[in-house]
Amino acid sequence: MSNLTQMTIAPFVTGIDTDIEPWLAPPDSFREAVNVHIHHGYLEKRQGYRLFGTLENGERVMGFARYVQPDGSKELLAFDTLNAYRYDSGSYTFTLLDSAGPIFDSGEFDYVQSVNWQSSNINNRLYFTNGKAWNGLTDPNSLNGIRYYSSLSTTATISFNPSTGGGNTLYGCRLLFTLGQTIVALYTYENDGTTNEFPQRARWCKKQDPSNWIDTTAGGGNYADAATGDHIISAQALKNQIIVFFTNSVWALQYTGDPNKQFRWQRLNNYRACDGKMASVGYDRNAIAVGTRGITATDGSQTERIDNRIVDFANNDINSTQFGKVFCYRSYETLRWWTLYAGGESTENNRALVYDDDSKAFTNYEISLNCMGYGNTDLSYALEDFSVANNLDYSLEEMGEDTLQDYTFDQEEDILLGGDISGNVYQLEFGAEDIEGPIDATFTTASWNPFIKEGVECQMVYVDFYVDTDVFTNGTVEFYVNDQVDSYLQQNINFLPNLNFVGSVTNISNTNPCVVTSPSHGLTSGTTIFLYGVEGMKEINDIGYIITVINQNSFSLNGVNSSSFSPYVNGGGVYLKKFYQTRTWIRAYAGGTGFSHWIKVTLTGGERPFRFHSIKPAFRKRGKRVIT
Repeated sequence: MSNLTQMTIAPFVTGIDTDIEPWLAPPDSFREAVNVHIHHGYLEKRQGYRLFGTLENGERVMGFARYVQPDGSKELLAFDTLNAYRYDSGSYTFTLLDSAGPIFDSGEFDYVQSVNWQSSNINNRLYFTNGKAWNGLTDPNSLNGIRYYSSLSTTATISFNPSTGGGNTLYGCRLLFTLGQTIVALYTYENDGTTNEFPQRARWCKKQDPSNWIDTTAGGGNYADAATGDHIISAQALKNQIIVFFTNSVWALQYTGDPNKQFRWQRLNNYRACDGKMASVGYDRNAIAVGTRGITATDGSQTERIDNRIVDFANNDINSTQFGKVFCYRSYETLRWWTLYAGGESTENNRALVYDDDSKAFTNYEISLNCMGYGNTDLSYALEDFSVANNLDYSLEEMGEDTLQDYTFDQEEDILLGGDISGNVYQLEFGAEDIEGPIDATFTTASWNPFIKEGVECQMVYVDFYVDTDVFTNGTVEFYVNDQVDSYLQQNINFLPNLNFVGSVTNISNTNPCVVTSPSHGLTSGTTIFLYGVEGMKEINDIGYIITVINQNSFSLNGVNSSSFSPYVNGGGVYLKKFYQTRTWIRAYAGGTGFSHWIKVTLTGGERPFRFHSIKPAFRKRGKRVIT
């Protein structure tokens, strides 16, 4: 095979690239990449999630917040369309606040947004809003508007409707921020006898005094209206300003330092950048927004698109009628930004576009979440806490040695959370399964041909994958040429190093002794063998057994009583060497000839992490010119 030409495809940094033809795209790019992400140059399967708690109303989860106590400790709050809840770390449950009645009558797009306030003259408060106007009633029938939670009352929240002077009252707002030692309300609802909307307004309280919003006295609260007919949609804090996305323009609300007029509006451009209340996310250097026209980044002076590899994503992939449910959030631990959205004709969020801060690559997750946020448990978890009673029912066998640290965390650790439309709250980026359910992952490459500039066809002989080894992981490689819809060849692969493979397992009995069926195994009695990749009877994996041969197709495991083991389902192989954790090259043979070659890799099942570091296809020039 000395006349072979190999392409080394590594590191992976491009991600999904649907903007140009696959044969013109970078060789490390993908036509599709589902339930995988790219980080530090490698491609790996996404992590799973576990149930963290349930909100008792069973309504869609609309947001999360962390209340900062005066001593610096944090409490986790969650919100649905009707109420607020506090996480009780003692009972591992969410406790309903405001039990006298609902505090919201939110619709499916009315996400809850919040800010913490800390000052010497007022006990720490968490202000929050669902973006709707207060109904003007007192508790327990008071609905919507701005409310706050504090440690002075851990069973109820307080409706917050300050006077702004001159007989006018702040009845609510769409968004809340803190800047310049003030609370800033954007897109306000105000009442002077009639409730009015001010969709271009920013209103703020007196400096260091959130109880004073009076704009009729110097040094008190004040407001400023942007000089536009556009409406505020979303916003993100950026250094000493707030980037505000309007319906057809982008503005900066800038801090002036003038006690009589602390903020001013500055138009940045006339561009429709955002189409959802939560469809933006903040970075240190820019604010990113997702809109029907694409994904843009604003640094406070200019706005530019950053989706040049997936320019049609916002238009083609997101259901435009459900754009108000687009929800952006950053995972600071894994350095990823998630965009939840309703894909295709779905009316609920069922996918996530994931952007890796390190590689700047986009991939996709199949996951149904309505919102995201950060939380903490207020307790330290050790191994002894993992029990059914604590909603942490995991065994060491399920964890695996290399993932043990993923299952322990302390009270100061941030926990990435997601909420669904049925009141369930999940801990994300956790383990290798979705609530003990399998995660199926797939990726399809760009087209390859190292001789494309010569205009000749070539044969793909084989493709090598450099991967992290794993006992359970296996999958399927499908080979395609040119524009074929159907693959011309499929091959199964596993992620084991060279362990002297003997043969495949077709059955394992629940008997004493345990009997393994492996056709034409060729073994002799007294041989020590190892079993890997067995589905169902997982207890049998990764242990050395001395065997007694029964016949050419079966043998028993000396001293092993498997009658109480889980039943065998499928899969598995017999090996002569013990598994060791490392990286290895695995090979899949091809053979097709054509102008362009591409592969699809599918990995299914639970507890099957994988990581690809490099793909190395080998080609042989065939000399047949495509251009005549």
